[in-house]
Amino acid sequence: MSHPARPTRPARLTDERRRAGWQRARRARLAAALALVVLAGACARKKPGDEDLEPAREPIAIHVKNENFLDMNVAVIASGVSRRLGLVTGNGTGDFTVAYSVTNGQSIYLTATPIGGSGRYVSQAISVGSGQAIEMRIASLLRQSTTVVRSP
Repeated sequence: MSHPARPTRPARLTDERRRAGWQRARRARLAAALALVVLAGACARKKPGDEDLEPAREPIAIHVKNENFLDMNVAVIASGVSRRLGLVTGNGTGDFTVAYSVTNGQSIYLTATPIGGSGRYVSQAISVGSGQAIEMRIASLLRQSTTVVRSP
């Protein structure tokens, strides 16, 4: 009686063959990553005339005249977010700028909050175009303060 033949086991991979497999896999991953970088760079290129389509807009100039005795914190509210511009001392003036991108073509509000006092002035909705400036006058009585948009 003869015994059935045993299935042969595959020969163990030698260290050299194992290393060669790892190196091939590493080269394939590197080639794939390089291809992705090249493709992404090709997709992100700008056309030569793209810069002229929409010119950069100048920042919005804001001039504040404080006729109140108290120092005032001045802020701008755009899209519901308040951004502090700075401080204007009592009976002093201050000049600030806001990037046009902050407005996104929407109305903004200016606020003046006294330091060491109560109350707050909030302007009406202000629509500002490119090249225009805002003048804010803080009166000795906050409710009498005014905000005006000026064209150059």
